[in-house]
Amino acid sequence: VHGKEEMRSFKTEVRSDIMKLDGKVDSIQKALEKNENKIKEVRKRTEKTEQGIEKINQQLKSINKEMEDSLIHIEMDQAAFYLRFQNVEETKDENLEMIMAELIAEKLEREKDEILNELDDVYRVSTKYAKRNRLPKEIHIRFARKKVRDILYKIAREEGIQYKGKEIQVLKQVPRRVREQRRDYRFLATYLNKK
Repeated sequence: VHGKEEMRSFKTEVRSDIMKLDGKVDSIQKALEKNENKIKEVRKRTEKTEQGIEKINQQLKSINKEMEDSLIHIEMDQAAFYLRFQNVEETKDENLEMIMAELIAEKLEREKDEILNELDDVYRVSTKYAKRNRLPKEIHIRFARKKVRDILYKIAREEGIQYKGKEIQVLKQVPRRVREQRRDYRFLATYLNKK
C-alpha cells in the first residue's frame, strides 16, 4: 500500500513536471515565433532601406554624370578661347606677349597693337610632349575674342606659321576630361573595328 501511494505521488509529480515543461515549451515556442516575426519585420525594413539606398545611389550617379557633363561643357567653352603653339624658340628674358603679338600680327596682316588687345594671357607651359621630343616649352594664349582665335587657327592650318625658320605647330586646347573620354572611345573604336 505504501508503495502504491509513493507511485501515485511520483506519477502526480511527474505529470505536474510534464505540465510545467509543456508550459515552458509553449512559452518558448511563443517567444520563438515572436522573435521570428521580429526578424521578418527587421528583414523587411532592411530590404526597404537597401532599396532606398540603391535609389539614392542611382540618383547620385545621375547627378554626378550631369555635373561631369556640365563641367566638360564649361571647360570646352573656356578652351575655345585658347591656342597652343609648339616649337617657338625660347630665349632668356623673352617678352612672350610681344613675340607672339608680332608673329600673329604678321600672319593676320594687322597692327601689333591691335593684336596685343586681342591677347588676354600669354604664357609657357612645360608638357610631356615637349620634354620627350626636346622641344621648347609650349606657348598657351588665351584670346579675348574667339573669332580671332578661330581665324588664326584656320590660317595656321592652311598656310602654316614659321618663327626663326622653324615650323610652328598650332593646336587647339582640349580639356583633360575630354582627352580621357576620347581615350576610352579610342579603345572602343579599336575593339569594334577588329570585329
